[in-house]
Formats: sequence, structure tokens, C-alpha cells
Amino acid sequence: MRRNTLRILLITQYWAPENGVPQRRWAWLTRVLENAGHEVIVVAPPPHYLRNVGVKEWCAQKGYRSRIELRDGQPGRVIVRSGYVPGGSSITKKVLNQLAVAAGGLYVIFRRRGALADFEPEIVIGTVPALPTALVTAVSAWRFKAPYIIDLRDAWPELLTVSDRWNASTGRPSLRQRLLTKGPLQVAIKATDVWLDRILQHSAAVISTSSYLADDLQRRTSQGRRTYTVRNVFPPETLISKHVDVSGSSDQLNVLYAGTLGRAQNLFNALLAAQEAERLGVRVHLRFVGAGAAKQELMQSADRLGIDAVFEQRRGADLLEECYEWADTALVHLTDWAPLANAVPSKTYELMDQGLHISGVVAGETADIIS
Repeated sequence: MRRNTLRILLITQYWAPENGVPQRRWAWLTRVLENAGHEVIVVAPPPHYLRNVGVKEWCAQKGYRSRIELRDGQPGRVIVRSGYVPGGSSITKKVLNQLAVAAGGLYVIFRRRGALADFEPEIVIGTVPALPTALVTAVSAWRFKAPYIIDLRDAWPELLTVSDRWNASTGRPSLRQRLLTKGPLQVAIKATDVWLDRILQHSAAVISTSSYLADDLQRRTSQGRRTYTVRNVFPPETLISKHVDVSGSSDQLNVLYAGTLGRAQNLFNALLAAQEAERLGVRVHLRFVGAGAAKQELMQSADRLGIDAVFEQRRGADLLEECYEWADTALVHLTDWAPLANAVPSKTYELMDQGLHISGVVAGETADIIS
């Protein structure tokens, strides 16, 4: 009799106890799979993306070595921690970090000790970002002679076409960036585009978080029938009872942005909007809660423009209750890169679930969902 359960190898560069969207998405999906009786082993590096891990600490914790842990402390739920090197907020450091993590993942796959010694996966799943994970997934599937699935969270490889605008919100380009964009970056982007498209073509299936992206993949590939949408509707960790305050001042608005202050958001636009509202007689209190590559430049711009804005450290989703209670409206903001019309920030679903008013600076599917 054929079994209805599968042995699944999940490859990712992000996992708990980090508390971000990729981590929460696959913690949720892994629970769904295990509750259905499937066996899942995870390969991921130790938590380090949201921490400034120095070389000394990295050497002390032997971050270059792999080890076995139990997920949630439960027997049978295994995570193989692969080696890594410390990263940073610049694109160059991120790329080097992701390549090192990919090499660490391949090392534990081919070494096959401990939990992987006798594990024969029947399917391999890789979740992108980071992009090198797609290559590790395909190679691992070849190693185990198993099909593979790519969880494509963003509009890759289309986002590579706007690489010249990636640092628009982070201030003046560094010397390193200016040198790399004179040829090396273009070569790397073209190569990445080719191999990623090839990996997607040979996958057993592609999962996206957006139906727009799924439809686009169907149009561009002959494998469109194997593209599915699994939205980021994981259970929220913050639950509030929002009451509309009709007694407040009509010339004051509390606007919350809680999320990544990064390149794809370009939140300088929100500062200009607040400045224009002030000119029209409406005072806007901006509150940014989060971290990202553009945060420092955003803080300096707010100070230069005299905007009433506060910047707070990133909080776990379970600690946002007070922020949500404070807000009159919550901002969902993406910059105007064409590929982002196929992206839906997971924050959209969380805010809708909380019953919060949303101010959307978005296009494409996110705009349709909010409407």
C-alpha cells in the first residue's frame, strides 16, 4: 500500500528564533506539513541576520561548523544548522553572506552525517530569498535523486532588472558600488537570471505568495501548470481590539509603519507626504518601527526636513500591540519598481486581520487586495 506521507528536506537561509516573514511563513507551513503526518528536516544557518555578529563572536561560536538541533525542543523535529560567515546591510556583504550560507548548506548535504545520514528525502523544498538557496535546492535534489519545489516569495528574477535602483533609498552610492556597477554587476545579474530561470523550469513546482506572480510565471514558462499560490496568511502573533476614536483632533494623524525600512520600500516618499500634509494644515505623526538598509538615511532625511517622526527598534510581531493601538492608520509602502506589482507584503494581511485602517502606497495585486 502506498504511503500518503512524505519525507521532506527543507532548505532555507532564515529560521527561528529570528522573527521575520520568511521565518514565520515556513514555521507555519512546516507545522501544517508535520500535522498532516509528513516528516520534515530543515537545513538552515544559525540566527545571525538581525544581529551584528563580529568575527570574534563568529569564531567563538564556531559559526563555520554545522550542528544538529531540535526544533521547538521536540524529538523528531530536527534542524541541521549549516555554517555561515557574518553579513551586513550592503548588497556586497549580503551576497557574500548568502553564498557562504549556500556553501555551508551544500557541505552538510554532501557530508550526510547525523540526522541526514539515513534520511532519504522524497522531495526537496527551497525557499527564496536568498537566491543561492535555489541552486542549493536543485543540487540537493540531484544528490538525493528527488524532485524539488522552489518557494519564490518575491518577483525574481525580474527584480534583477532594476538593480541600478536598489540603492536609491540608502544615500550616495559607495565607491565599491560605483566600481561594481561598471561591468561586474551586469555580468553577475545576467548569469543569475539564466541559471535561476533554468532552475525554475526544471522544478517539480513553483510556489509564489502572489497570484499575479503565479500568472506571470505561467505566461513565461512552459511549466505554468505547476505554479501555485500560497499566501502569507500565517496566524498573527499580535491580537488587538481596535476601537475608532471619534473624539480626537481632526488636524492630527498618527501614521504607523512597522516593517522593513529597506530598499524596496523607499519610505522617503512618506516623509514628503507628511511635509505636504503639514503645509495643508494636517499634522502627521510618523512612527517607524523596524530595521533595514535605508533606516539611517531615512532618519537623517526626517531630521533635515523637520518631519515629526520617531524611529524605533525592530520588535517581534508579538510586541506590536501598543503600536497598533496608537495608530490611526498603518502604512503599507512599496517603491515604484515594476516587478513589485507582483509582490504582496505580508503586513497587508496582518493589518487587515487586526481591523486597522491601511494607507497603501502600492500598485498591482496589493492595491487590488486593499481595495
